[in-house]
Amino acid sequence: MEHMSENKKNLWGGRFESKISKISQEISESISFDKALYKYDIEASLAHAQMLSKQKIITKEQFEKIKAGLLQIQKEIEENKMEFSFELEDIHMHIENRLTEIIGEEGKRLHTGRSRNDQVAVDTHLFLKDNILKQKKLLINLLKTFYEKAKEHKNDIWAGYTHTQIAQPVLLGHYLMAYFWKFQRDLLLLEFAFKEADVSPLGGAALAGANYDIDREFTAKKLGFSSVYENSMDAVSTRDYQLSYHFFAVRLFIHISRICEELIWYNSAEFQYVTMTDKVTTGSSIMPQKKNPDIAEILRGKTGRVAGSLNALLMNLKSLPLTYNRDLQEDKIYLFDTVKQISLGLEGLIEILKNTVFHPQKVEQNLEKGFAQATDIADYLVTTYNLPFREAHELTGKLVKYCESKKITLSQIKETDLTAVWGEKYTLSLKILNLKECINNKQGTGSTSEKEFINQLKKAEKVLSGLGD
Repeated sequence: MEHMSENKKNLWGGRFESKISKISQEISESISFDKALYKYDIEASLAHAQMLSKQKIITKEQFEKIKAGLLQIQKEIEENKMEFSFELEDIHMHIENRLTEIIGEEGKRLHTGRSRNDQVAVDTHLFLKDNILKQKKLLINLLKTFYEKAKEHKNDIWAGYTHTQIAQPVLLGHYLMAYFWKFQRDLLLLEFAFKEADVSPLGGAALAGANYDIDREFTAKKLGFSSVYENSMDAVSTRDYQLSYHFFAVRLFIHISRICEELIWYNSAEFQYVTMTDKVTTGSSIMPQKKNPDIAEILRGKTGRVAGSLNALLMNLKSLPLTYNRDLQEDKIYLFDTVKQISLGLEGLIEILKNTVFHPQKVEQNLEKGFAQATDIADYLVTTYNLPFREAHELTGKLVKYCESKKITLSQIKETDLTAVWGEKYTLSLKILNLKECINNKQGTGSTSEKEFINQLKKAEKVLSGLGD
């Protein structure tokens, strides 16, 4: 430890005479979580060192030594041979300290023309880009899962709800495609977050740029960035790219939470609309009969977790003066956790959907109990008798009230029932009381009719084909 402490003193330079206190070390350290950035830090350091060599700021021989040392460090970390210490604070200082131990004084040249400020920024940019690309694949797989489920149930009837009350019949495929489009918009937001992360801050140094003839465009290209930040102060201080990702995460989990909430209800004995298989349910420690939708419940609960990370970053950034401030060390805690939760959420929801069996026949029974054809009856009276909708609405309400009193459904009414409620003035084509007829009466782009649903599937297929594998 004393050896490490001495090296750290050298890294800080000659300004300090005594060591930092123990509690200050505990507050300052970030190695306990930012060691996850090691491969990105090494990747960025290699690009930076190569640029220094190209610009003749260091020699080719010095670059080769630095390169060999960094690759050795990467191997040591991956083989769990690296010793981590609070005294060296973060992953950047651990790598630089170890590099100096391996190759000697030449290791100290690596930090020429950069600061930990732009170093941590470029690391988190690379980390986020890498994980966004992985999560994009998961999100595409989720879209495909919804699409395939919707096609599978293209002829089945489902219940549309408002105010958690039976409203109107829809196709089950139409219900599933509602979530397809929600998550498709989340994909667009994720792609936007990637674009924001696809800008290199390396070369911004502490805040004003470097006092060397550096080539920021070279390192940006080497690291796979599309461009560089145009302002060095912005480069080291912004966390907008993380905010965009957190905004995506919260909206994504709101959508995950909404469908999980519905499936949890639909899986209950009261609904019996779906059955979740053993792969996504768990038992009770006391009640032998229970099969609980725990996975859906946990995913629903994670919404608060990712929303909390967004709020934490917002409060961290609020009123933060330019440029870099140590408050920003906390951003990685929120980022790392949210990245993990998104991957769990996407994989978990895919698993839930693949292991959920739908029961449309039970839904049809409830649609009948809920008088789901009522709106179609009112619309029939409008188009057939040229009635104002409000008058047709009242007449239909009386018919529903009559059915309730007789304990019958709308599908069970006869001409005599219509006469008892409306007299001889109005009648009704009883075929419109068929649930599938109600569905196919719907018109306009995006409606639930079978014709429009087929068009919707074609548009979704086009979207998916444009996303690749």
